[in-house]
Amino acid sequence: MLNPVPTLSKVPEGYRHIGVTPICGALGAEIDGVDLSTDISDDVLAEIRKALNEYLVIFFRDQDLTPDQQKAFGLRFGTLNIHPVYEPLPGHPEILQVVKEADAMNNIGDTWHSDATFLPEPPM
Repeated sequence: MLNPVPTLSKVPEGYRHIGVTPICGALGAEIDGVDLSTDISDDVLAEIRKALNEYLVIFFRDQDLTPDQQKAFGLRFGTLNIHPVYEPLPGHPEILQVVKEADAMNNIGDTWHSDATFLPEPPM
Protein backbone atom coordinates (compact mmCIF):
# COMPACT_ATOMS: atom_id res chain seq x y z
CA MET A 1 0.00 0.00 0.00
CA LEU A 2 1.30 3.45 -0.88
CA ASN A 3 1.40 5.93 1.95
CA PRO A 4 1.56 9.71 1.78
CA VAL A 5 5.01 11.19 2.31
CA PRO A 6 4.91 13.09 5.64
CA THR A 7 6.58 16.21 4.22
CA LEU A 8 4.05 16.38 1.40
CA SER A 9 0.90 15.58 3.35
CA LYS A 10 -0.39 19.17 3.52
CA VAL A 11 -3.44 19.71 1.36
CA PRO A 12 -2.46 21.14 -2.04
CA GLU A 13 -4.06 24.45 -2.93
CA GLY A 14 -6.74 24.87 -5.56
CA TYR A 15 -9.01 21.96 -4.64
CA ARG A 16 -12.46 22.73 -3.23
CA HIS A 17 -14.39 19.58 -4.19
CA ILE A 18 -11.93 16.70 -3.74
CA GLY A 19 -9.14 15.74 -1.36
CA VAL A 20 -5.68 15.39 -2.88
CA THR A 21 -2.82 13.79 -0.94
CA PRO A 22 0.57 13.56 -2.66
CA ILE A 23 1.99 10.03 -2.46
CA CYS A 24 5.71 10.47 -3.10
CA GLY A 25 8.02 13.06 -4.58
CA ALA A 26 6.83 14.53 -7.86
CA LEU A 27 4.71 11.59 -8.98
CA GLY A 28 1.38 10.36 -7.71
CA ALA A 29 -1.49 11.50 -5.53
CA GLU A 30 -4.42 9.87 -3.80
CA ILE A 31 -7.84 11.38 -4.49
CA ASP A 32 -10.63 11.12 -1.93
CA GLY A 33 -14.00 12.67 -1.28
CA VAL A 34 -15.46 11.51 -4.58
CA ASP A 35 -17.65 8.53 -5.44
CA LEU A 36 -16.84 7.52 -9.01
CA SER A 37 -19.97 5.36 -9.21
CA THR A 38 -22.09 8.52 -9.35
CA ASP A 39 -22.52 11.11 -12.07
CA ILE A 40 -19.84 13.51 -10.85
CA SER A 41 -20.19 17.22 -11.54
CA ASP A 42 -18.11 19.12 -14.08
CA ASP A 43 -16.43 20.99 -11.19
CA VAL A 44 -15.32 17.72 -9.57
CA LEU A 45 -14.12 16.38 -12.92
CA ALA A 46 -12.13 19.57 -13.52
CA GLU A 47 -10.34 19.07 -10.20
CA ILE A 48 -9.64 15.40 -11.00
CA ARG A 49 -8.14 16.51 -14.34
CA LYS A 50 -6.09 19.15 -12.53
CA ALA A 51 -4.72 16.54 -10.11
CA LEU A 52 -3.91 14.19 -13.01
CA ASN A 53 -2.04 16.96 -14.80
CA GLU A 54 -0.15 17.98 -11.65
CA TYR A 55 0.70 14.52 -10.27
CA LEU A 56 0.67 12.40 -13.48
CA VAL A 57 -0.70 9.33 -11.67
CA ILE A 58 -3.75 9.42 -9.41
CA PHE A 59 -5.28 6.75 -7.19
CA PHE A 60 -8.88 6.34 -6.01
CA ARG A 61 -9.14 3.90 -3.10
CA ASP A 62 -12.15 1.76 -2.25
CA GLN A 63 -14.22 2.52 -5.35
CA ASP A 64 -16.85 -0.17 -5.95
CA LEU A 65 -17.59 0.33 -9.64
CA THR A 66 -19.54 -1.81 -12.04
CA PRO A 67 -17.98 -2.15 -15.50
CA ASP A 68 -20.57 0.30 -16.88
CA GLN A 69 -19.76 2.84 -14.16
CA GLN A 70 -16.04 2.49 -14.87
CA LYS A 71 -16.67 3.10 -18.57
CA ALA A 72 -18.92 6.09 -17.83
CA PHE A 73 -16.16 7.66 -15.74
CA GLY A 74 -13.55 6.94 -18.41
CA LEU A 75 -15.73 8.49 -21.11
CA ARG A 76 -15.57 11.79 -19.21
CA PHE A 77 -11.92 11.92 -20.34
CA GLY A 78 -12.52 10.94 -23.97
CA THR A 79 -12.98 7.96 -26.25
CA LEU A 80 -12.28 4.59 -24.65
CA ASN A 81 -9.59 2.41 -26.17
CA ILE A 82 -9.99 -1.28 -26.97
CA HIS A 83 -6.58 -2.89 -26.52
CA PRO A 84 -5.53 -4.73 -29.67
CA VAL A 85 -3.61 -7.51 -27.90
CA TYR A 86 -4.89 -8.39 -24.44
CA GLU A 87 -8.17 -10.11 -23.69
CA PRO A 88 -10.72 -7.73 -22.17
CA LEU A 89 -13.23 -8.22 -19.41
CA PRO A 90 -15.92 -10.48 -20.94
CA GLY A 91 -18.70 -8.34 -22.39
CA HIS A 92 -16.72 -5.12 -21.90
CA PRO A 93 -14.04 -4.79 -24.59
CA GLU A 94 -13.03 -1.35 -23.28
CA ILE A 95 -11.89 -2.76 -19.91
CA LEU A 96 -8.52 -4.46 -19.70
CA GLN A 97 -7.94 -6.49 -16.55
CA VAL A 98 -4.42 -6.26 -15.15
CA VAL A 99 -4.44 -9.49 -13.13
CA LYS A 100 -1.85 -12.08 -12.12
CA GLU A 101 -3.39 -15.25 -10.75
CA ALA A 102 -1.15 -17.34 -8.48
CA ASP A 103 -1.13 -20.33 -10.85
CA ALA A 104 -0.81 -18.34 -14.10
CA MET A 105 2.38 -18.81 -16.10
CA ASN A 106 2.21 -15.40 -17.80
CA ASN A 107 2.34 -12.11 -15.98
CA ILE A 108 0.55 -9.28 -17.78
CA GLY A 109 2.62 -6.79 -15.79
CA ASP A 110 5.78 -7.87 -17.63
CA THR A 111 4.62 -6.44 -20.95
CA TRP A 112 1.55 -4.32 -20.23
CA HIS A 113 1.67 -0.59 -20.98
CA SER A 114 -1.04 1.98 -20.43
CA ASP A 115 -0.27 3.52 -23.79
CA ALA A 116 -0.60 2.23 -27.28
CA THR A 117 1.58 4.77 -29.07
CA PHE A 118 1.56 2.77 -32.29
CA LEU A 119 -2.14 3.56 -32.79
CA PRO A 120 -3.12 6.49 -35.06
CA GLU A 121 -4.82 8.11 -32.04
CA PRO A 122 -3.29 6.67 -28.84
CA PRO A 123 -5.24 7.04 -25.60
CA MET A 124 -4.35 9.94 -23.35
